[in-house]
Amino acid sequence: MDIRQLRTFVTVARFGSVTKAAEALHVTQPAVSGQLRSLEEELDVRLLSRTTASVTLTQSGEALLGRAERAIEAFGEFVHAARGFRGQIEGRLRIGFVMLDPAALRVGPLLAEMVVRHPGLKIDLQVGRTSWLHDALRSAEIDAALLVCKKRPEGTAMKVLDEMTFRLVVPASWHDLPEAGRATLDLLAGKPWIRMAPRSGHQEVLDEILRAAAFKPVETVEADHEQTMRALVAAGVGVGVMREALAMQARDAGEAVFFGDCTATTQVAFVYAEGRGSDPAIQATLAALDAVWSRIA
Repeated sequence: MDIRQLRTFVTVARFGSVTKAAEALHVTQPAVSGQLRSLEEELDVRLLSRTTASVTLTQSGEALLGRAERAIEAFGEFVHAARGFRGQIEGRLRIGFVMLDPAALRVGPLLAEMVVRHPGLKIDLQVGRTSWLHDALRSAEIDAALLVCKKRPEGTAMKVLDEMTFRLVVPASWHDLPEAGRATLDLLAGKPWIRMAPRSGHQEVLDEILRAAAFKPVETVEADHEQTMRALVAAGVGVGVMREALAMQARDAGEAVFFGDCTATTQVAFVYAEGRGSDPAIQATLAALDAVWSRIA
């Protein structure tokens, strides 16, 4: 039994005529009669009484007509739902992101967009140090990453999403420094600095800030997590570099002070292995990123 037989049965019942049913179904009368005969033989139930003038439902046919109509409706819903999954991406996608506030990287909106667009795609999120993310991309341990970086890591393609500003900050407890307007980097030559993780966005922006300095910082504790950086600066451990929004929060909380106008900009970027640009999962993520970051803008 197939759906065509049920559709033929319902159509004949509605019109009360094989001829009219054949016209409605765009088939021949013998084809309609053959579908009905096959259905009744398979069910071993007489559904219709035929005369030369008309076709009427038997008692069994009347009882089964409603069920046949619902079966056809359910089949249509099934086909519609199945077609809705045409082009849907399935599988697993592993995305890493740096240890910044996920809200600053729009991780939540991105995943919300992806879940709606591609429910069959399973996404793993992994947060890690920038250096680990670089290595994980090269070893295919992750498929892509949200990074804060100025340059494209070797062996990757990069989609720039936005710019991000960082500020040089000092502990608020350091009262021996001059006012911001008279602050020069040389005044920090003998002060302890929080060491930036290699290959991190923090290191890149610090290198830019220090480009004009004539000294090498006295480095102490290494940090690659922005909340750790904030805690270290607040505790008086040393000079640090913070994302501007976070630096403002630290300043307003009395934890840190901006050191002059020492700022540097970098980029928020989606990075993936070269040669993966045609991967459906990567393409889907790129499209979702476009939607998310265009709404933010």
